[in-house]
Amino acid sequence: MLNELSPSAKLFILAMALLLVSPIIVFILPFAISQTFYFSRDNIVLITPANNITMLVLAIALVILTLIMLGFKRNKYTYLITIIVIVSSLVLGYFSLVNYIAIQKTQIVFKEFHHQTTYKWQDIKEVIYEYEIGTVGTYYFQTKNNEEFVIAENGQFGIEEKSAIYHLTHENGATFIEREKEE
Repeated sequence: MLNELSPSAKLFILAMALLLVSPIIVFILPFAISQTFYFSRDNIVLITPANNITMLVLAIALVILTLIMLGFKRNKYTYLITIIVIVSSLVLGYFSLVNYIAIQKTQIVFKEFHHQTTYKWQDIKEVIYEYEIGTVGTYYFQTKNNEEFVIAENGQFGIEEKSAIYHLTHENGATFIEREKEE
């Protein structure tokens, strides 16, 4: 009987284990989900936004804090708070997995948890690619309706992807400007 762990100790151990595993979850899960469920042959580049990682970190942190709270005190109020926080964490975790940006052969898609915005390549008027030597660049898109949006490069942009964006821009009658970032 004396060799058994108390419920508080088990909750603290579970919180520490989740804390140790969370970096792996945070950095692999959003990318794995987007590359698995949102993969399409039409995708030139599929980008997982950085806010996905932020939301997932927050969701896991809430669960860890809840486990620590339960380790210190357990009563009907802490259980009620636990249920609310766990449900909120699950919703936030879900939202962190459904956002993506896809540059495709026919369109550019911005999918967020509450809506999706699609820009057809025919509607793009101008693409400006700014870069600094030795770092990743940024694409500035302007539509014929004068809407503007920005896509920052990441490790998924290689020579083939840059070339495909360049060719799609010219095929659809848009202007492509490449310039070094001004300081």
